[in-house]
Amino acid sequence: MMAAIFYFAGGTHRTRGAYIRIHRLTRKVYIVFPGQTRLHTLDWDHLEVLAGYIPIVTQTGLITRHPLYLIGVDYSMHPPTEICAACGNLGVFDGDRSAKSLFSYLQTFMEHGPERLPKPPPIAPRLSRRAEALQPYRDWYTGLRRTLAKPYGLLKAPITIPLWLGWLLINAYPDSFENFIQYNVPYSKFPKEIDTLCGFHEKRKPVIRVNGKRIDS
Repeated sequence: MMAAIFYFAGGTHRTRGAYIRIHRLTRKVYIVFPGQTRLHTLDWDHLEVLAGYIPIVTQTGLITRHPLYLIGVDYSMHPPTEICAACGNLGVFDGDRSAKSLFSYLQTFMEHGPERLPKPPPIAPRLSRRAEALQPYRDWYTGLRRTLAKPYGLLKAPITIPLWLGWLLINAYPDSFENFIQYNVPYSKFPKEIDTLCGFHEKRKPVIRVNGKRIDS
């Protein structure tokens, strides 16, 4: 019940998150925070960067998150205001390594362009709501089977299985529930001029009609 109250009171039902955009030519960072429409602009060359530390108390104990913090001043605001964007949210077992690797990735992009970056994996087709909700359980089961298949995996099962059951409760179940209720919730949108600047603006294909009949070429 408390989770539902925070979910709706915090506006999470209206937006499932946000992205940042970094432009090499303008050397600017563009941010629209979840649930807002204001565009924040920061200078890449004047950012303060650090790996965050967020302790989270759960029913099963204490976990930590270590997002990458990009901190800068938005001079378009009156008065100029310091803005902090948290990027990425790994760190349950990874510590601050994910934040450091993400910043190295961004630095490589800004200095050398996308040619030096590894090719991204192909985008998987969108699943149905039911399949999205069941995917965390499939991943959990696959990971458990892989662990038990290792040398001496079955001998360690009395210890391994309880740990994996705990992981089911603190990770797979929340991810499944989130995938279900957030299925049709959009991400925060950037202004059209920023979409165009960053190459994300969708260009509509011209519609050709002859004698009122549409012709698709």
